[in-house]
Amino acid sequence: MRILIATLFFVISFTPLANFAQTPAQTICVNSAINYTEFNTGGSVSSVGWEWTFEGGVPATSTVRQPSVNYPNTGLFKATCVSIFPNGDRDTNSAYILVIDGIIQPMPINDSTICAATINLLLDVQNNNTYNRFAWTSSDVTLSNADTLRTLRVTRPGTYTITITNKCNTANKTIVVKQGEVPTVDLGGDLFVCRNISLTLTAGSNPTYTYLWSPTNETTSTITASIAGTYTATVTSVDGCKATDQINLIDSCPPVIWLPTAFTPNAAAPNDVYRPYLEGFKYMNLRIYNRWGAKVFETEDLYGSWDGQYKNEPAIEGPYVALVELIGNDGFRKVVHSDFQLLR
Repeated sequence: MRILIATLFFVISFTPLANFAQTPAQTICVNSAINYTEFNTGGSVSSVGWEWTFEGGVPATSTVRQPSVNYPNTGLFKATCVSIFPNGDRDTNSAYILVIDGIIQPMPINDSTICAATINLLLDVQNNNTYNRFAWTSSDVTLSNADTLRTLRVTRPGTYTITITNKCNTANKTIVVKQGEVPTVDLGGDLFVCRNISLTLTAGSNPTYTYLWSPTNETTSTITASIAGTYTATVTSVDGCKATDQINLIDSCPPVIWLPTAFTPNAAAPNDVYRPYLEGFKYMNLRIYNRWGAKVFETEDLYGSWDGQYKNEPAIEGPYVALVELIGNDGFRKVVHSDFQLLR
């Protein structure tokens, strides 16, 4: 029995692709050509005729024994040869050709600074076409057998280079993985204060670090805290690594509130504004009503005061009521009210 096989004269390396239903006999670059050769391995009788068909090829058909076919588009294409013998017998053989553009996409890996105590970074260069080949190298780290995969698990700082190759293109990229400097900050234990006495808080003294305090938004390494509450310092190293610490300044004195019984809004001190006297509070809502129950003033400013104006006009003389809602430094909520006189 004669066995005729369509073979490839111009040989490119065999590349099996699991994601294709057919395994390509050859992988070539787009716009490349293949020189086909038909031959008979089943006996001494040579074929005398040939009927070639080429999916995706130019030309699409041929009747010569050794056609040259160009592939202008990418894809998986079937090449079929029907060999005809002097006695009229016909034998059909085929092969699949994978045509690629070989484009290597930008690799989504970049220099990285790791602020954690240990490095555990997975580098993935994508480009997972099975015709691509990967090679990782490092001038600082001895790599394992996994250095021929598209991904690399990095556990040590160093310089890493990936080279991607296929039949059509080559690309490489080098990145640096750095163990970042993590600052330390210790504001100490919580402190008791009385009547908002000022204290100095220090987050360090490294001139290469940057500092940010909350809630004051100050950017110096040392601040003066004049109000009881929680203070947080965030310290950032030149590598961008951050550390934070906080301290509570606890007002240990009982709060004090005193509401004036009269004021004279004549633009002459003293007593030209109505202002509650407060100690040990962190929030105030002050509302003032006239004798008919209309609200003439409101503020949430802890140090706010009423200047005696109502609708851009001087308010009339007479009695008013102040309603004050307060939250102490200890979180305790208190509501007080008082009658007072506006005198002119």
